[in-house]
Amino acid sequence: MAAVSSLAVLSLRYPVAAALALAAVTLGFAAGIPQLETDVGYRAFLGENHPSVRELDDFLERFGGGLPMAAVWSCAETPRCESVFDPAALAMARDVSLALAAEPALGRVESPATAPLWVATPFGPLVRRFVEDGRVVRDPAALGERARIDPSWVSQLVSPDGTVGAIATQLVSSESDAAVAAYRALDRALAPFEAQGFVFHRVGGPVEFVVAGGELETATARLVPVMVLLVGAILLLIFRSLAATAAVLVSVGVAVVWTLGLLGWLSRLGWAQNSLTQILAPLVLVIGVCDGIHLLTRYALESRTEVGGRRALLERIATDVAAPCAMTSITTAAGFLSFATAALESFVRFGAIAAFGVMAAFVLAFTLLPLLLLLVDPRRLPQGRGRGRGATQAHWDRALSALLRLSESRAPLVLGVAAAVALVSVFGMARLRVDASFEELYGANSPVVRWADFVGEHLRRPDTLEIELRLPADAALADPASLAVLARTAARLEAIPELGRARSVLDLVSYGHRLLRGDDPAYQRPAERADENAALLSLLGDDVRRWVDPEGRRVRISLDSEKPPQDALRRVMRQVDAALGEELPSGWSGLATGPLAVVHDMIEDIRETQLRSFAAALAAVAVLLAIFLRSLAWALLGLVPTALPVIATLGLMGLAGLPLDVGSAMVAAVVLGIAVDDSVHLLDRIRRQDSADLSSAVREAVHHVGPALVTTSLALSLGFAALALSPWQSVASFGLVSAVAIAAALASTLIVLPALVFAAQAFARRG
Repeated sequence: MAAVSSLAVLSLRYPVAAALALAAVTLGFAAGIPQLETDVGYRAFLGENHPSVRELDDFLERFGGGLPMAAVWSCAETPRCESVFDPAALAMARDVSLALAAEPALGRVESPATAPLWVATPFGPLVRRFVEDGRVVRDPAALGERARIDPSWVSQLVSPDGTVGAIATQLVSSESDAAVAAYRALDRALAPFEAQGFVFHRVGGPVEFVVAGGELETATARLVPVMVLLVGAILLLIFRSLAATAAVLVSVGVAVVWTLGLLGWLSRLGWAQNSLTQILAPLVLVIGVCDGIHLLTRYALESRTEVGGRRALLERIATDVAAPCAMTSITTAAGFLSFATAALESFVRFGAIAAFGVMAAFVLAFTLLPLLLLLVDPRRLPQGRGRGRGATQAHWDRALSALLRLSESRAPLVLGVAAAVALVSVFGMARLRVDASFEELYGANSPVVRWADFVGEHLRRPDTLEIELRLPADAALADPASLAVLARTAARLEAIPELGRARSVLDLVSYGHRLLRGDDPAYQRPAERADENAALLSLLGDDVRRWVDPEGRRVRISLDSEKPPQDALRRVMRQVDAALGEELPSGWSGLATGPLAVVHDMIEDIRETQLRSFAAALAAVAVLLAIFLRSLAWALLGLVPTALPVIATLGLMGLAGLPLDVGSAMVAAVVLGIAVDDSVHLLDRIRRQDSADLSSAVREAVHHVGPALVTTSLALSLGFAALALSPWQSVASFGLVSAVAIAAALASTLIVLPALVFAAQAFARRG
């Protein structure tokens, strides 16, 4: 703490050297901003070593599929075609497919123009395509009839009525670069035909990663100036000084540069920006103004005691508030660092960079801000004016005195209400769940959501759940018994309401058997002999490779799906585990992977992160308070108004049935670190009062630091509330829940904490 105040004193006594040093450091960090890279996809959120990511990559490598992306069009939306099998539509599908086939990030590409279509002939099954030798075939109508009954085509590449078609492809890797390259290749391939009037609906993981991620990045960039204006308006309203407002904003703006610059330099080590770190700039901006507000408030209020000029006044103030400001910054940073306990790599990195940003803002508040305040006359601030200051102070005194009277005269009632709220909230927290629908996550107006809705309505569900079955060593896939296990398992899985049709090699074998039997639908099932099934598997050739591994020991089942609300998703995965456990004979094993399974695992890790980070943050804050206040009793006293608003906010959400989502799940740990700031400043001032009467010390402390506490809480609450402008529901929820909890923390500090002290004093006197 002394080092911080010494740093402020050195900056004020050697302003030129300090300014040059700060400029050099800022330029160094700023040079890292152009290095910023953005990662998207599951790896960016979970980390490349997460078990779910490794399982998905192994699956993609083994089967060449499992992470789909598709462009879907409807002839009802374009004058270019009436049917998917019209020449214009087929020519478009052919050109797009050929362009995508050249993209290394993409594996198998299928479309109505290029996908193989098995037909029955007098000489046996024959592969046909709608475009052969670069030309549309002469019998597209007849082939179209075949396509609408082929299980590999209907509701996958073409709708049952033939008016909606899809160009479908699979990514070869879950890496961020692969997703970005795949989507950009799709965009390039579609662009000429969009200019001709075709309307495409893009679906799949890469679409979410790139489009929705880009929306978040754009929205966050737009939020920053809004939040600057909002925070600036609050400062201007309170201090009525453009120069003072600018000084605080410049100081915290430099902290943002340092934070983003560090992230940029760390991008070279693999710490690229992701959906979580997108909100670092507004987060540091809002949190970073608090120390500046404390410094500026004291600068204005103590201007009447200015002795030796502004420099001496600033040195004295910096020395006086350095300790509590350092403590509040450290506890806030500890809240973010609690994410080090998370299983998700993105949370760990977000916590580390956010903690750096908080501490950067603190350091700059005691180095750069004092230099800037040398240019501001404190006597021109409303709190510093003679008559004006008296009126302003009178307003503060009346408001704070009213709260103190409530805390003192109704201390048992205040504490009883607080205890009741805590008990009810604990019950509510037990009912709290992490849950958000796909639409709520991205916002109903997002093109990603609209595209997925269209595809789900006209073709198939836009995502997949992938199942890998491992055969025992003594089993052969062609054996009717093995195919029967596959059939039973697929039927059990597709009976789960949230899942769609199950596709597997069984479809190919059954349809091939039908074609061999004169195209009789009664034979659309596997053959009764293993050698016949083996012959069918051999005949189907490359089509089988995406469903069976080269050794024939692992089989893939792919189920169309959509992302249900997270509680429903949890239920789906439990049903999937039960189906695999009950349907697979001894020696068989099953693994669930693909987009739906990865999202499920991510949600489970977020739930664990919420519990772990809150416990870690609470323990860290308690230890830091005890060290700073040099008293375990005072530390426990400070934890009450700190933890109460967080528990109350989450508990009331649980009672009201309002779920947490991906963003608001991290509120508890973050707000705990921020909410303790008010208690630290108040308790520090109480300890430093000369009065032997503890009650008098409380009154003096509340009047002394109350204005700054209200100002900083107002700035924080409104700043976090501004995140509600984000189109991403997770970011908006994080902002709104944080804003409510911070406002509740202020009320708890100014009402519950004094009531605790007054009650303890009364109890001691009676004793």
